[in-house]
Amino acid sequence: MLSIVIPTLNESKTGYLSKILDAYIGVEGIEVICVDGGSQDDTISIIKQSNAKLITTDIGSRAGRLNTGIKQAKFDMVLLHHPRSLVDVEGIKALTNRTSEIRWGAFTHQFSISHPLLNFTSWYSNHIRGRRGIYYLDHCLFAQKQLLLDVGLIPEIDIFEDTEICLRLKEQAKPIRLPFISQTSAVRFEAHGIYRQALKNQYLKWLYYFKRSDKEMNRVYEKGIELNTEYAEKHKHKK
Repeated sequence: MLSIVIPTLNESKTGYLSKILDAYIGVEGIEVICVDGGSQDDTISIIKQSNAKLITTDIGSRAGRLNTGIKQAKFDMVLLHHPRSLVDVEGIKALTNRTSEIRWGAFTHQFSISHPLLNFTSWYSNHIRGRRGIYYLDHCLFAQKQLLLDVGLIPEIDIFEDTEICLRLKEQAKPIRLPFISQTSAVRFEAHGIYRQALKNQYLKWLYYFKRSDKEMNRVYEKGIELNTEYAEKHKHKK
């Protein structure tokens, strides 16, 4: 049995949320929980038209929305589902059937478009970074609910929360990477240019290494496209 938690915020622009919710209709042994952070587009309508449970919040951080969903999950295994990644349905079924033997892990990453640099990025993420026990959220991480609770849930920071939760989890158990694909939208690369976005990503990793402010890093990451914290950034000064 599997609880799938999707943190949403103005997701209709990419079209991925509809694909995700439609793909998982009829899959047995799962519940889908969408935790919304105050969407101003058609996201809420899309969720209401599906079989997913909707939780509306004003939580600005993706980590905070994920934690809300984890707490509400009714099953022992929780899939932390990136809102712009689509997991092979056979992978969902396989995970559902193996929840008693897996403590935590991730699916195998692939971008929605093929390009030598993006292909290398996915390979590196799967085979090099993953070997060190670090997976980003677009792999669609999964873990036992109790394990997530035991490590204090996901640090509620604006960026690199996926890295931080992996650091906590790998102290408790070695992760497993399932061979099923988590295909992630390359929207940031398409919007900014593949090489330009890749350089930005590497710059952010250095900022993270030198422990710069998560809010400062996220402003850099979101500039020009605003996918994860658009509502929070636009409205925080109005409170």
